[in-house]
Amino acid sequence: MTIKPIPTRYDGILYRSRAEARWAVFFASQGVPFRYEEEGYQTRRGWYLPDFRLTQADVFFEVKPDHPTPDEMDKARSTPWAEEFRFS
Repeated sequence: MTIKPIPTRYDGILYRSRAEARWAVFFASQGVPFRYEEEGYQTRRGWYLPDFRLTQADVFFEVKPDHPTPDEMDKARSTPWAEEFRFS
């Protein structure tokens, strides 16, 4: 069974799901600067739009309701920086 995400607004930004909005609330409450869906990337496996970029750490953060699918993992592994950071 697939649960349909519920778009949720927080701090003037419309997040695609309540889970993403909850992470935004968490990051903000902890003083962690972030950008939401700031920039997408074309990879050899297709288009990749990271959910969050944590700006001080310069890392991407993905919100998933469950473990990533094999296709999602392949897309993440095919990003230009995956080799540099030994993404697994």
